[in-house]
Amino acid sequence: MAGRLAGKVAVITGASRGLGQYCALGFGREGAKVVVAARTETVADPRLPGSIHDTARMIEEAGGEAIAVPCNVANMESVEKMVETVLSKYGRIDILMTNAGVQPTGGVSILKMKSWELEFNINVHGTFRCIRAVLPTMQAQKSGNIITISSVAAERANSHYGATKLAVEAMTRSLANELKDQNIAVNALKPVTAIDTPGRLFGRAEGRRTGTGDELPTESSYVEAAILLALQTPGSFTGQVANDAQLIQRFASPDVKARFRSENPKSWVAAMAR
Repeated sequence: MAGRLAGKVAVITGASRGLGQYCALGFGREGAKVVVAARTETVADPRLPGSIHDTARMIEEAGGEAIAVPCNVANMESVEKMVETVLSKYGRIDILMTNAGVQPTGGVSILKMKSWELEFNINVHGTFRCIRAVLPTMQAQKSGNIITISSVAAERANSHYGATKLAVEAMTRSLANELKDQNIAVNALKPVTAIDTPGRLFGRAEGRRTGTGDELPTESSYVEAAILLALQTPGSFTGQVANDAQLIQRFASPDVKARFRSENPKSWVAAMAR
């Protein structure tokens, strides 16, 4: 399959459903060999559909190439085993997208300690584990692209989830400075606002706050931004934290910009100029 990511090997964690799955499908359409890495191998709750095998099958049915690899980012042994599987299959890793994350409910003052520790273990330490596991390969091949995931919650800094994302942003900038001379780009991607995913719909059914407003941007703009970010090098773009609207404004062609302006709400379009 020809495309902008043809010949690239891309590892995406948390790709069994939601934004990780959307990006996995998008990368596959662009010709990448996609490693679908997540914990979910079978659907335990029909309200949360999706598994690594479902995502891999969807990519293959669309004409792409994918492998499903179980991976728990909370465990370094599991992460290292996933990377070993990828290298055994493909011999290289060009792109890492650390999408896996959790968001417990409740404010900082009432959150249980085990939930606080879990959130940092997955969102921050899990991101760190995955990066450290792929770095030797990227350093040996003298190229790589790492995409971490942040959130608008980091801008508000009023939640424990936002605290984890602020940590990810700081880690991203630090790594970009350290790895720039090794031809490895490191950037953080975040959506302008909430995007409909199975997890968000499940949260709303449970009565949780899962984003503001009913007019939400499409997942296709987020996926396009992820693809554009995966194409960057340290010479073109690294050490940055940007949302999907900003990335499309910066890197997309005029016709693509116009299409996403027409598809998305005014709040998303306004974010292109920020």
